[in-house]
Amino acid sequence: MDKVIEVMENIAGVTRDDEKEDTEERRLGIMPLDDLVWLVSNYLHILDYIHLRAVSKTYRAMMNLRRSSSTRTFRTTDLSPWLVFSNYDRSIYNFVNPLHNNEKYLISIPEIVKGSSISFSKGGWLLMVNGLTLFFHNPFTRSSIKLPDLPDNDGIPFSGISFSFLPTSADCVVFAIDKQLNASVSIFFIKRGEEYWRYDSFDATTYLPLNKKQMGFEMDWNNPVFYNGAFYCLDINGTLGVSKLENDNISWEVLAMVIPHNCEFIYKSYLVECEGKLLCVFLGHLGKWVRVYRLDDTQMVWVEVKDLGRHMLCVSNTSSISAVAPVSQMENKIYLPRLHEKWILFYSLDTGMYHCVGTNRHSAKDYEGEVILQLD
Repeated sequence: MDKVIEVMENIAGVTRDDEKEDTEERRLGIMPLDDLVWLVSNYLHILDYIHLRAVSKTYRAMMNLRRSSSTRTFRTTDLSPWLVFSNYDRSIYNFVNPLHNNEKYLISIPEIVKGSSISFSKGGWLLMVNGLTLFFHNPFTRSSIKLPDLPDNDGIPFSGISFSFLPTSADCVVFAIDKQLNASVSIFFIKRGEEYWRYDSFDATTYLPLNKKQMGFEMDWNNPVFYNGAFYCLDINGTLGVSKLENDNISWEVLAMVIPHNCEFIYKSYLVECEGKLLCVFLGHLGKWVRVYRLDDTQMVWVEVKDLGRHMLCVSNTSSISAVAPVSQMENKIYLPRLHEKWILFYSLDTGMYHCVGTNRHSAKDYEGEVILQLD
């Protein structure tokens, strides 16, 4: 503020003759306010971009939302993953920023999206499904990309679906998997620009030498992770399945890995990539215990992780991601798709308890009685 006042004082002290002589030179250096605002907006991340647009109707007309998805927008390090969920009729989506104490943004959606469910998300793009209809949608730019309808899976919803790269990339591949009643899995692939899905069925059992018995692959309701050129799927027991699409051929393998120790009955499981490694998060009934493991891919065993360091995890049925926490208060925590009253619930590996974003009034050893967010 002192610098601004100092500049204004200097301008006030200019003589009238000097002002006349310098008028033309200064005029060449003056930038119209609208142009200045437009230029500054190019360097804002999406949260500040939305705030700036809200200042006036002029700014909203001048600043197209489609520009907010530029790569420059997402390169700042102080971004926090956002939680997204819809209202009951899926006509309005709520975006919650845990970095700013549950700050909410309500975004109305186009007609094509209404009634659809979020099945996966990555890089600001949502993979939406409505029956057999599947399409990408970016709520910030309002762009949509249609995909060919899913093959009829006898009316059974898929256990997991995800994509490899952003849908604007020529390398984008969509992958879906479902467990069948006859101990097999059905796998579906489609590349960007293709008109038909590839699919095949595979045996879903493997022999575990440590247990000396055949184990079936029991799909949990979570999403596969694209890792090292393949899609990895986590079952309820901690076993991994991996699928690739190579030379138009689909492969599937159940990895004969050791099931994690110190886990009682696993109630919920999530798979996430963090710093180039695969992590799994297991929850007991009502979240009475939480375990995090890292895959040692040389021995194919899960190694328990006691501390996430500067990282945070956000897990849900539709997407699970890791990120470097933008502030120290968010480090070493697992954010869950649950609410305590109006507050987002998270589990702290430091305290071994559940707490809430934006308030210090809640601490618990489980989440019994909490509200499950409908994240589609």
